[in-house]
Amino acid sequence: MKIGVVSDTHVPDRAVALHPALLSELRRNKVDLILHAGDISTAGVLQELETIAPVKAVSGNRDLLFGSKLDKTLSFDVNGVKLVLTHGHLNFLTYWWDKIQYMSTGYRRERIVDRLALAFPQAKIILFGHTHRAENLWINGQLFFNPGSTSIGDLWVHICSYGIIEIDESGRVTSQIIPLRGFELVKRRWTKLEEEG
Repeated sequence: MKIGVVSDTHVPDRAVALHPALLSELRRNKVDLILHAGDISTAGVLQELETIAPVKAVSGNRDLLFGSKLDKTLSFDVNGVKLVLTHGHLNFLTYWWDKIQYMSTGYRRERIVDRLALAFPQAKIILFGHTHRAENLWINGQLFFNPGSTSIGDLWVHICSYGIIEIDESGRVTSQIIPLRGFELVKRRWTKLEEEG
């Protein structure tokens, strides 16, 4: 099973559209399933992704327009491996407390990883978004996987990315973060970068 993982598309609240390379990348990788870890912002994003493969999605802190149509967390098994899909902010109290800590000490991976490990001890793979920081790390037998933002990149280096997770029939897991390059977001519009040299 090959799973495409995306998050923080923010269309149209921060980006005019999905990254122009995303759909072709997912097609090229022949994904069987697409997981969206929230901050979708509009249903059109999910409809575009569904042209590639079936989609499971959860709501993020910017998905108020979806109301109760999306769950905050989804738990399911793939080839005997337990996955949890969540945005990562958990609730608005945690969201605001984390924002205060972020403003005083900056991004700290262990803050979100510890919070998610405590919330989902039964999961082998915890898929999340929210921070726009790509993460692909195993800690105490759990994979913490954030594909980064597919539309606006992280706030420091502005590299957009998505992820691929493969789970074979024996339950062996491989995971990778894939940068999306060749375009930049200028004034909420995508502009193709010319190749140098």
